[in-house]
Amino acid sequence: MTALTAHTDRLALGAAALTRRSGRAFANCPRRELLYRLAAGLFGAWMLGGFVLAERRILWLLLALSLVTAWRAGRTIERQREAESALVQYVRDRIGDRNGVLLVDVLTGLHRAGMHEDWDVTALRGVVERLGIPVRDSIKVGGDVSVGVHVDDLTGAWDVQPTPPPAPSESPSPNAVTSDNYPTTPVVQEWAGGAAKTLYQARGEVNGE
Repeated sequence: MTALTAHTDRLALGAAALTRRSGRAFANCPRRELLYRLAAGLFGAWMLGGFVLAERRILWLLLALSLVTAWRAGRTIERQREAESALVQYVRDRIGDRNGVLLVDVLTGLHRAGMHEDWDVTALRGVVERLGIPVRDSIKVGGDVSVGVHVDDLTGAWDVQPTPPPAPSESPSPNAVTSDNYPTTPVVQEWAGGAAKTLYQARGEVNGE
């Protein structure tokens, strides 16, 4: 993928997200409030149109601002998706060759790595379920029974395989993202749904690519 294609895809992704966000502002609201919002939008468009007709250069400024806003929105979505994929990969690596993993074990591993320390099992379950992964109320893993994720449910929702171990002759980069240090540099963002607050930089950004 060329750099230009990546930027155009990001713009399209951000523009679509902003369009959906604008649509939600008018959806499922009382009729009177809907009329107020429509009136405010039309009045704002009329005022903006007057400014543009009076000074055509404002149009280029608005176009530039729109492109920047869409690009930033697309980049935020990409980072969120990358962080979600990294979390799914981390859960798969915690399962290993077992039948599943308990959420408390996943949470313990994250906390030991200094990540998502504000999460509890309920918050982690909410994030996992929003990723389309079923969480079982009772699963037995290694003699312990608790809330967890079965490997069949995880692989049924995501096309994910365990991270292969590095070849003996290879020394992984100290900044590489692995199941032991998932992921590294924190970036505070909002997860979709609002249950979690901390996202992380993409694999390429962590590795300096």
